[in-house]
Amino acid sequence: MNFLGMLVVNIFKTLKLSSSFGRPIKVHFSTKINEKKSKLKRDSLFENKTKLTNGFDSNKDEKYNECIKNGLTLNVISTNNWLYDMHIVHLRIGLKLLHKWKPRHIDDLLLLLQLPMTRLSYLTRKTMIESNIVPQGNRVYYFADNFEKKPQETCTYMMHYKFLFTRHFLTVDGIFKLLMENKVNKNDIWKDAWIFLYSPDQILQRLTRTKEANIIPKPWMFRCPEKVFDRTLTIKQENRVILNKDSTAQYLAKRLKVTENKIAYISLKYPTILRVNPTKLKEILDFLLSEGYNSSEILNVPRVFTHSISTLQDRLTEIRDLNGNASITNLCKNKSSYQELIGRLIIKTTKESTNL
Repeated sequence: MNFLGMLVVNIFKTLKLSSSFGRPIKVHFSTKINEKKSKLKRDSLFENKTKLTNGFDSNKDEKYNECIKNGLTLNVISTNNWLYDMHIVHLRIGLKLLHKWKPRHIDDLLLLLQLPMTRLSYLTRKTMIESNIVPQGNRVYYFADNFEKKPQETCTYMMHYKFLFTRHFLTVDGIFKLLMENKVNKNDIWKDAWIFLYSPDQILQRLTRTKEANIIPKPWMFRCPEKVFDRTLTIKQENRVILNKDSTAQYLAKRLKVTENKIAYISLKYPTILRVNPTKLKEILDFLLSEGYNSSEILNVPRVFTHSISTLQDRLTEIRDLNGNASITNLCKNKSSYQELIGRLIIKTTKESTNL
């Protein structure tokens, strides 16, 4: 075969080889492109579906109309924007459930919509069952009326203390009546709702002891450890003996031989002195007066009553041992300032000893 013939044969072989490789490459890229198009199509469909769903859920007009239809007032709707964040189905079912609570006005129970749907459904069934034994028809109005609070405030309160929804109602009511009969302050109970979790028998037992000791009971006394309760009774009785029917201000005025107006004036700047335990007041006054301090010196530094008696005694001894000025001001210095004072006194005493 001549040179020209061989060249033609090689060209045909090359073309054939290129054709054989070209087909799979073409098929490969074609497949990838089709897959990408399919994915884009699926993503587009999903995006459109999401937009439709979100558009439906965020339809404010529909939610607004649902609220109006169920009796919510314009003012309540406008001040509770979270309503528009709810799914329309949740909103619709939730309002339907709240109507079963037989509210005086649906606005009163609105905040309960913030509860999970399963929880709200459970509480609705419970409310319907016990509606005949709860005088006000449901627990929200029971607590609102008895504690003289607004229903919406009560809803927030009860969602914080969730056991108020579920604790056996007759037990809750029994505890409340027991506390009222023994003149426990309503505001104190409101601030300490945990009392409703405790045994009525334990509460009655401690109420009896506080009554015997002629002490005004506080809710925390019924749930504190026995040792704390016993110690509290002891201190309260000691305080009563010390004050002898006087107020703390009257007691201070008598002990320091000043007018009550003087004590009232000082307490405006240092109100803590009237909150100091009378037993502690007596201990500090006895100590200071016995050490020779006069009323004027004591009243010029009223924060002295906030220090512990042991700290005052230790500092007085230490300063006097170093021949320092044991003024009440020095006795009441903060820790760092007091240490600086002692440091200076030690240096001074050391120098004087050296000179001798």
